Amino acid sequence: EGRIQLGVGGGAFADAIASMGGLPRRGAQMVAFTEESLHLMHQALAGGVVRMQTPHHAVTGYRAGPVASAPVRLWLGAQKPKMLNVTGRAADGWISPLNIYVPPEEVPARQQIIDEAATAAGRDPRSIRRIYNVLGTIGAHGAGPGLVGDVQLWADTLSDWALRLGFDTFIFWPTGDAENQLDVFASHVVPAVRARVAAARGRR
Repeated sequence: EGRIQLGVGGGAFADAIASMGGLPRRGAQMVAFTEESLHLMHQALAGGVVRMQTPHHAVTGYRAGPVASAPVRLWLGAQKPKMLNVTGRAADGWISPLNIYVPPEEVPARQQIIDEAATAAGRDPRSIRRIYNVLGTIGAHGAGPGLVGDVQLWADTLSDWALRLGFDTFIFWPTGDAENQLDVFASHVVPAVRARVAAARGRR
């Protein structure tokens, strides 16, 4: 019923893929393989007969299924321009790397690449989900990498990132005491962010 989404990537660690028996792909080859794979998986998730004959895929035809009751969307992890373009053309969502790797000030340029690629492909950029991996600690006396501070700071920051940077989904990566951190995130941060974003959009 729409609760399952599939996060995928081109394969950042080619040597590790090779060590598991896969074909290591790098650069342009990896980008092309990823874009084709997105189309192939969309076919499979929609059901029916799946075929693809390319230098990267040799799928001669099989009947996919069972089909989920609600579409399973494909979210693509991407950071550099070529893969961001693939996101705009072929993915249902963009998963940004962690906020310590792609800080907020670098997000708008990446969003623009996705938007322009989607528009050029005849897609509405607004149909593409925007997901931010957020590493940090919730707590007034927290310490460590990423976003660190109390519930108020987290609610303020994530609301700003939703409204100003265009993210609609946040994946929380707690740096310690995961069970307690997730409880605080779900019980206090999430409702506050949802309320603030809804209020801000209502005023607009």
